[in-house]
Amino acid sequence: MDLIDYLEWRGDLPFSKSAFCDVDALILCQLSYLDFDGLLSADFSKKTSVKDLWAAFKSSPDFKRRCDLGALISQRTVRLLELCAASARFGKLFMSGYVSKIDLQNEEQFSAVAFFEKPRSANPFVAFRGTDDTIVGWKEDFNLAIEESVPAQRDALAYLEGAAKKTRGKILVGGHSKGGNLAVYSSAFVAPKVQRRLERVYNFDGPGFRREIIEDARLKKILPLLHSYYPKLSIVGMIFRHAGDYGVVQSGAQGLMQHEPFSWFVEPRSFKTVEGFDKASDLFYKTFNEWLEGVDKEKRSLIVETLFKVLTAGGAKTNSDLGKDWPKQAAAIVKAASELDRETRDEVIKLIQRLFELAAKNIVENKV
Repeated sequence: MDLIDYLEWRGDLPFSKSAFCDVDALILCQLSYLDFDGLLSADFSKKTSVKDLWAAFKSSPDFKRRCDLGALISQRTVRLLELCAASARFGKLFMSGYVSKIDLQNEEQFSAVAFFEKPRSANPFVAFRGTDDTIVGWKEDFNLAIEESVPAQRDALAYLEGAAKKTRGKILVGGHSKGGNLAVYSSAFVAPKVQRRLERVYNFDGPGFRREIIEDARLKKILPLLHSYYPKLSIVGMIFRHAGDYGVVQSGAQGLMQHEPFSWFVEPRSFKTVEGFDKASDLFYKTFNEWLEGVDKEKRSLIVETLFKVLTAGGAKTNSDLGKDWPKQAAAIVKAASELDRETRDEVIKLIQRLFELAAKNIVENKV
């Protein structure tokens, strides 16, 4: 059973009959990937029901554009909204506080929205969007390896602070992919009076944190609230160190596509979990983090800047752009790579070689 099956089977059960569960949290986080510009207000006092939002979404003049979520976000997310709107479980939820921004200069992609069970501003579920189709969004993910914090993390913290000021009661926070990282980061570093209101924090296959953040007492304080889930073969969730305990979810997809939430197997009130990660996930986790911690900030910055300089040489702004005219994009990428100065090229090659050396060593040691 996947998320769509879950809605079709249990959508007739309101939360008063079957309490909110972790699967419900993933559904709300997945809905945050949709473009609600002009349909939802940033004002927390101006709420729209999920049912009314779907009506506005499907009748919007740019409906076709809104349905195009790019190369990496499942088109089934639109169907998910439709089923939520028609269900007794989600149709009467209310949404507000929608923000979405792309800042090329500051290399930021950020979006968030809040859900409420009733029209009054109480007990919000704050959902942070993960990395979308934009290349700047992926660049920001890589910047996590360089900076103490990235703009989306700082905006997530400000958003959670703002949501707390505008609402009452307990707060739930969550996100998928980078959204999971934002949920954990904002919950850890929010003001103590807000943190005391947190009930649960959901991280669905989000990147982790560098060692110094993992060891921060403020993050450790929220670990009892943390509900983290990763697919059996996780790559995104293996970037940096894990925070706290977690569950490993069985997926119906192969390889990297297990990051996609629609591939996760769910049960009536939980995910179908397995004992541990695929060996490839463990290998990547150990190798990447060992490599990262052995490279200084300057060299990390060099490899990230070089990678994205080459990738965007053809003018691509989204992952979809890279695939639309691949021969042209590939030619531009090859040309940009060939034009790198020798010192930069040699240093990047050296860093990549070190990564492969560590992978080979770990394969031998772990007999993967």
